[in-house]
Amino acid sequence: MVKVIYRSSFARVTEGDTMGRADILRAIKDSESEATKIQSDAEAKATETVSNARVKAAESLSSGRQGADKEASKMMNNARAAAEKEAESVAADGEAELERVANDGKKNRSKAADAVLTAFRKD
Repeated sequence: MVKVIYRSSFARVTEGDTMGRADILRAIKDSESEATKIQSDAEAKATETVSNARVKAAESLSSGRQGADKEASKMMNNARAAAEKEAESVAADGEAELERVANDGKKNRSKAADAVLTAFRKD
């Protein structure tokens, strides 16, 4: 049996409660078990926190990629629409010019034919 002795503020030693050796060893063992449980719980919580952080990081990365892909697709569609509009404008201008040349050609056919015939007749 072990005696626990407390020292008072007057430097006198007083005898306190007595605890048996088995009680002390049991208290130490219980404290060690509790410390082990606390450590195990802390490690589990740390693992869970890291796992949750990885999941959130993966979700954030996926969300960022989806946003970037969506924005890139939008930019491509806008560029494609602008190019199609420009192509339609150029095609319309080309059609108008072609029509003008064809009409001028129709107007000048008789003059051209007369010029060719006149050139043949002179020879």
